[in-house]
Amino acid sequence: MLQRLLASFCQIPGVQFAAIIDNIGNELMQTYSTNRQDVSFMDFGGLLQTLDMSSKLYEMGDANQCWIESENGCILLCALPDRKYIGILTSENPNLGRLSYELNTKKEAIAQLI
Repeated sequence: MLQRLLASFCQIPGVQFAAIIDNIGNELMQTYSTNRQDVSFMDFGGLLQTLDMSSKLYEMGDANQCWIESENGCILLCALPDRKYIGILTSENPNLGRLSYELNTKKEAIAQLI
């Protein structure tokens, strides 16, 4: 059930890869929308720590979502309970509004299944 819920993100146009990662960047589960399986969030431990430290430094509370945009695509990180995250990699011009909505509506169900 959890794999299917994670794979539903790959049905959104532009999404190439989705993963559930822990707070140091270890992938707990991943799914791909293409045959390209050389993508990984293993190197995102530093970014997650920076995101956490920045939100505490500016007394913003816990960070809910982080978007990194470039001309070739986007990386989205969405916080889950127990210091886990959903990571999504997109191609250029993704529908960020739909992705944000899907993340907000599905993150509680994903957290319960973990």
